[in-house]
Amino acid sequence: MSNCSFCQVIDETLRLGGIAIWLMREAKEDIQYQVPFLSAVHLDENVYNGALNFNPWRWMEPENEEKRNRRTSPFYAPFGGGARFCPGAELARLQIALFLRYFVTTYRLLNEVEKRQFQLRRSLRRLRTRCSRSVLSSSGTEERCRQRGI
Repeated sequence: MSNCSFCQVIDETLRLGGIAIWLMREAKEDIQYQVPFLSAVHLDENVYNGALNFNPWRWMEPENEEKRNRRTSPFYAPFGGGARFCPGAELARLQIALFLRYFVTTYRLLNEVEKRQFQLRRSLRRLRTRCSRSVLSSSGTEERCRQRGI
């Protein structure tokens, strides 16, 4: 799966918004210790140029190739690392890849003009349906539909 054409999109999404930042641990006793925020390295401008921007092409740059290694890199750890590396990391990446493929191949993203045209066609279709249903109940409605060109 590491050779898929859209893996850099998955890696960039995980870099910006991995689930690990929402995992909480409960201390058994009060201690004085500052725990670093898990995604702090992912959003560090010293590590990634434009760290707050979504840029999947950053992984194509030679200086970022080694950072992308999920197992050994201290700069990219969306699934943790070391002894606490998530055992379901590859399954999670596979699920993300399957969802993205399904989403991209099944749905069509519309710009504003296409969206308005789609809404207009849908409204006309609903109006035609209403008119065809009311033809059965009233001849006056049939005449109104004919006048509107529906």
